Amino acid sequence: MRDFLDITIKNWSGVSNNHKIKIWDKIKTRFQFPRNVPEDLVKAYTIKQCAVSFRNWRSEINVKYAKIGMDPTTKYKITKGQWVVFLEQRNDPNFLARSKANSQLTKRNNYHHHLGTGGYQHQVPK
Repeated sequence: MRDFLDITIKNWSGVSNNHKIKIWDKIKTRFQFPRNVPEDLVKAYTIKQCAVSFRNWRSEINVKYAKIGMDPTTKYKITKGQWVVFLEQRNDPNFLARSKANSQLTKRNNYHHHLGTGGYQHQVPK
């Protein structure tokens, strides 16, 4: 998935449908899916998980490389230009303010949930 996507894309909604189709086609070549489940359902869930994975990867790059001042271009398929733009995005005052506000909000949580991104409503049917 990382081979198809640019790290400077701010969120999953910025990923083009062509890239999502390429990702799905690549995943289909590597995995076997149950035959009794409709492909559309499997595809929707897989693409949703790709969005979560993409967000987590960008977060990991930020923590392990950007905040420390290291360069990930040797380990990942990230160009120097993409890395410069990513650093500019991470050092933007709006991003830093939002990050600080979210950090403060997280510190107030006494009970951290373990239900995933869907929350309680999505876990009830399971």
